[in-house]
Amino acid sequence: MSVIVTDARYRMSLAVIRSLGQAGVRVVAQEEKGISSLDALGFHSRHTSRTILTASSRREPDAFVDDLLRAGGDERDVLIPVSLSSVLAVARRAEDVKKRFRVALPSLDAIATANDTQRLLEVAQRVGVPVPETVVLEPGDEPESLLGRVKFPVVIKYREGEGLGLPPEQRYAIARDPSSLLQTYRAMASRQASPLVQEFISGDGWGMSALFNMRSDAVAAFCHRRLREYPVTGGPSCFAESAGHEKLIQYGLRLLRELRWRGVAMVEFKRDSVTGEFVLMEINPRFWGSLPLAIAAGVDFPTLLYRVAREEDVRPVTEYRTGVKMRYLFQDVLSAGGYLRRVPDRGAFLLGFLRDLLDPQVVDGVFRLNDPVPGLVYLARAVRKAVRKAAVED
Repeated sequence: MSVIVTDARYRMSLAVIRSLGQAGVRVVAQEEKGISSLDALGFHSRHTSRTILTASSRREPDAFVDDLLRAGGDERDVLIPVSLSSVLAVARRAEDVKKRFRVALPSLDAIATANDTQRLLEVAQRVGVPVPETVVLEPGDEPESLLGRVKFPVVIKYREGEGLGLPPEQRYAIARDPSSLLQTYRAMASRQASPLVQEFISGDGWGMSALFNMRSDAVAAFCHRRLREYPVTGGPSCFAESAGHEKLIQYGLRLLRELRWRGVAMVEFKRDSVTGEFVLMEINPRFWGSLPLAIAAGVDFPTLLYRVAREEDVRPVTEYRTGVKMRYLFQDVLSAGGYLRRVPDRGAFLLGFLRDLLDPQVVDGVFRLNDPVPGLVYLARAVRKAVRKAAVED
């Protein structure tokens, strides 16, 4: 029995490949045709038994699924789509896919609700999960009507930012005055109709990750806290810590149960620095960037998902190690400059940053001594990116 893991370019896909390979599962890694060797990160893992190239899940979703169906073996292999575009492509062709593969995914409607911030907030309010105050313009309303209804600063957010193919830091913007609100709102509305305007929640970012079986029963839950992110204005976490918080788990599970979830998801929250309350931000209906942290802390989501897809009897994982830290080295180093411009005590920040940098207990999300080639490829990819950026600036 094999498992096909899609989107080998991503760090989270590499974490999935490594987890399954270490569990003794034969891994087939997928990427789209025409990708460069440096970009296909997971192709270089010692845990990848075979590689396949398909059409793009974003640009040609039906051709992508057709290529996967042709790549499947005689037995019903397990399929793990990783990126949102792959998840959506597979979910839209679920009946065809299930004839060839075992796959654990929620319904297309559940994914669409999770991916549409406005619909998600409505579900959250219904089940008692706190959400930011949110304003949505009715069709025909002018953006100027927002000015009497909001308090600055506000966050302007695409309803489906990931669906636009944007990196996390470009899926929203902060407006601190009427002029920037109107200008930003119009620019975002020209790309995707009806952006949301939300109150700005100041506080730490937290995540509640979960896995549900085919009966929509929770079989694993995990919490983490963002310690640093890059870009510092709101990018993915580059330094995070496993944490335990029962209330956060209750909120996340309550929301996902309402959606009758199957498979994995990560529910993002902000913890309000004033009230201490967790406030819902979004759901990632797929594997998330800090996945290596959960695995290092004792919740092996990829292997558990594999077993769920095979409809094995999986005993719920309710305990894990807290205080485990994980970083993405390059992004964490790059984040330091941004934090130095923001923190009140630069000396204390630098001391803490250096302590983390030299701490051998901190897990790296890419570099592994027992699987070194992806780290070297990742390094080469970073150098290539830096050279290209320097050439553009010149």
